[in-house]
Amino acid sequence: MSPKKRVPLKEIEVISDPKIIKLMMEPTRAAILKNLAAESMTVKQLSVRLDKNPGTILHHIEKLKDPKVGLVVEVRTEQTPTGIVQRYYRARAREFRLGIKGMMQTDSGVAKFAEDRLKTLVRTLSVFGINIPESQQAEAAEMLRELVERENTVISNMPIIDQDGHDKLSSQDRTDATMILRRYILDRDPKYVELRREWHRFLSHYNQGA
Repeated sequence: MSPKKRVPLKEIEVISDPKIIKLMMEPTRAAILKNLAAESMTVKQLSVRLDKNPGTILHHIEKLKDPKVGLVVEVRTEQTPTGIVQRYYRARAREFRLGIKGMMQTDSGVAKFAEDRLKTLVRTLSVFGINIPESQQAEAAEMLRELVERENTVISNMPIIDQDGHDKLSSQDRTDATMILRRYILDRDPKYVELRREWHRFLSHYNQGA
């Protein structure tokens, strides 16, 4: 058995490269990343959980751990009683976010999905009493995009100092602690704070409940 490799682990990683975003959107790869973000696993374990051929899983793992992509890393090996060496893989971050700007630069349906998603979010604010007129919805979508992009940039720098301690946290404790730290880091970033103020000022003009 090889010693566990100390690979830097991030809480959140924002993916902005359009080529990597397109690669991640493939359903099997997305499922692999989701599982490896939670725990280290072997190709065999992933193939059982995802009900896929081991050869198919290995093909996708190789794509994800390519140095030019770097989303998955090998963390250790274990030798079975029969002499077979099992390799354990893990995602480089607990959560991957797709950068909106990168999504909108892809050459596939991902770009339209990102654009439509922003417009839908703006329209659905009406459910909460914020009715943005159609003539202002494009401006609202652009402001929201800038805000989300800045948030992604800031929180992607959140370090995990004590990786062993982080791994021992319960899922709920990890989620709560992450939320507290995100808010703390965002409130210390002047650019994000200003973008948030502008967004709130904009929304206040159309807030029927204010």
